[in-house]
Amino acid sequence: MKFSHMADLHLGGWREETLREIGIKAFEKAIDISIGENVDFVLISGDLFDSSNPTIEVMAKAAKKLYELKIKGIPVYVIEGSHDFSPTGRTILKVFQEAGLLKRVTSGEEKEGKLVLKGILDEKTNTRIYGISGIRGSLEKATYNSLDRDELEKQKGEKIFLFHSAIQELKPNNLYQMESMPISLLPKGFTYYAGGHIHEKGEFELGEYKNVVFPGALFPNNIDELLSFKGGGFYLVEYNDGSLAKMYIPIKIAPVILLDINLEGTHPINVEEKVRLSADKNEIKGSIVILKFRGKIEGNLSDINFKKIILYLENKGALLVKRDTREIKTKEFKEIKNSSLTKEKLEEEVIIRHKDQIKIKDCQIEPVSFVKTFMDILSREKKEGEKKDDYNKSMLSESIDYLSKNKLLEDLDETSSP
Repeated sequence: MKFSHMADLHLGGWREETLREIGIKAFEKAIDISIGENVDFVLISGDLFDSSNPTIEVMAKAAKKLYELKIKGIPVYVIEGSHDFSPTGRTILKVFQEAGLLKRVTSGEEKEGKLVLKGILDEKTNTRIYGISGIRGSLEKATYNSLDRDELEKQKGEKIFLFHSAIQELKPNNLYQMESMPISLLPKGFTYYAGGHIHEKGEFELGEYKNVVFPGALFPNNIDELLSFKGGGFYLVEYNDGSLAKMYIPIKIAPVILLDINLEGTHPINVEEKVRLSADKNEIKGSIVILKFRGKIEGNLSDINFKKIILYLENKGALLVKRDTREIKTKEFKEIKNSSLTKEKLEEEVIIRHKDQIKIKDCQIEPVSFVKTFMDILSREKKEGEKKDDYNKSMLSESIDYLSKNKLLEDLDETSSP
């Protein structure tokens, strides 16, 4: 048995078109390598797309590569991640499944208060593949708490489990604030645990949990990941006669160059010269350039001519220039930096702080979970080419579906009535 394991592709996620294209090229290269290696199947452990409704352009390019796998007879097994999951089930992955481009492995049914996963049998390798999707805010923990692990553990033969969650015992130290779950919520004794959600690669064994693998992001998804990882990759895995071999395959589309500029005591008018001196020591052409500034300047941040600096680097052949000014200090202002909290964590803290104001009669679900999920529905961006009226109708329909599913429409009517 031979397969590819990738996760956190976040296709369409970057605001800059150049980086969006590089992310897609990384996916295309990973698929080409998988075909060349004659894998039996491909696993994608969540966040194939950066949203449940990507643009037509991104969908078309992804579909083209998935179709290449289909005509080669290589199935693709997926779960949704926290970005491409839809609480109403309206995700493009469902459309791709109906078109035969991939297979979601998350189906199950409730029996005696427990979730029994059905899984999918890969007929070529006689391997059963199961999975649970990730949900924003780690709300998938509720699914794991109801999971019938005994039923999964007693299944004979080779088994693979896909998950998109941070594991409490395994997450990197720099992600200590990230919501996570104990590894004990996963079923024991599987051949391979195909992880996602953590954008840093890692291979782990813990007790009865062997071969717990996170491939990391296929391509960095933000400026910090570009600085830390420079690129991404996926795993090629071979399993024969009880022996499992893992090989990490790095994917590099464009080199990432860091220009670390110390501005301590520098006047804004001299910043351009410092950048030029640093740039001339590097091969800028064809590279993604990260301008990282630090130190206290003799003036205001607004006095630095960033447009001229970026134009200089682009004229030297840079594919894209990203600047990081979080560690610049000025005499007039305190240090400019982002909060260490992620956007999702900040949202969660605001919701928790105001949860007592959420007054819905006989609410059947926990208020924080309700608000976070409802925010996901309401935050969907208008798709390319989608008419405003169609967008508004779609948003209204999805909202009503979610409220109806949780029996909240009547409660809201009663709460809002005089």
